[in-house]
Amino acid sequence: MSGEDPSNTHTEETDSESDVEEEVNPYPVDDVPPCLRNPTPSSGAEILIDSRFETESHTEKQITGSDLPLGIVSDVALTSDHVSEYGITVDEGRFMRAVVKAVNRELEGYDLTLSMRCIRDKYEIDEGKLLELGYLKRHTGVARRIYYSVTPAGQDACRTKKKQGIAVGDIGADTPHRVGVELAKRYYESLDEVQFVEPTVRENGTVADLIVNGRDHSRYAIVEIEGGRITADEDGSNGSPGVNDYDSIRSDYWMMARSSGDSVWLVRNYEIAGCVLRALRSSDDIDFTVSIDLIKSVENKDVPIERLNTNHISPLQDDGISEIATFKQFRNRIS
Repeated sequence: MSGEDPSNTHTEETDSESDVEEEVNPYPVDDVPPCLRNPTPSSGAEILIDSRFETESHTEKQITGSDLPLGIVSDVALTSDHVSEYGITVDEGRFMRAVVKAVNRELEGYDLTLSMRCIRDKYEIDEGKLLELGYLKRHTGVARRIYYSVTPAGQDACRTKKKQGIAVGDIGADTPHRVGVELAKRYYESLDEVQFVEPTVRENGTVADLIVNGRDHSRYAIVEIEGGRITADEDGSNGSPGVNDYDSIRSDYWMMARSSGDSVWLVRNYEIAGCVLRALRSSDDIDFTVSIDLIKSVENKDVPIERLNTNHISPLQDDGISEIATFKQFRNRIS
């Protein structure tokens, strides 16, 4: 924006896990969609940061999961005829079974705050083949951690189904969405003023990702994880990134606007934050007034999320969006 001070430009963050998790990936990933790469920087004046959230530049603790007593999945039902039919090995079937069990919260020694690299390293697999067969998705852009989703075809191949429900999640949500729900749940449960947290509940005719209830029986917050169908993965129906599904984001906005308590949008990274802002700004029915230059600066990490909240979102007093936070902020808060 025209009145912003260039001296407040955000410097590149450090991440203690980068030496452990970052690796060359020759396969398609969902880190930064090309449509979100914008060159125009700008930044706002630095003022008070919301004390409920850790800053994005906070260095993470190094957690790899490699020393955990991680359970090894059996090869029950993975007969030679079955794996041959699906073009996989028994170990590849066991790996996919382990991933499905992990997102179902049934894999011994693993929780969703950890990278799935520790699962992958337990098995001999051809990751590229599983990706090409359409059995597996690989996700990045989640604080340098690696996550996988096993597609419906992959679930058939490994004979293990992803579950859904109030305590588990929506069956259509990829793994990063469930990671975000878990991080938000743990964060809010750590607050003294919170009585209990309800994941995946119906709210105003649709499903809310997380409802947070205060100790005085009032609604403390409603949390949307990644906003509707936000993802950088390709949508199989038309080959385009689901990140462009603005109608879904706007639908979630109206659900949150009609709810009491804070409306918190928890997103994987800065690029997804920019997508939420673009969807709201471009709506004819939503009076959300932030500049396109500011949005581009958020996507490029020139404006920290904390400054965005304090300088630009909070002053709007918008019932549908009180603040945006990233997975990394919540992860640092509960570390």
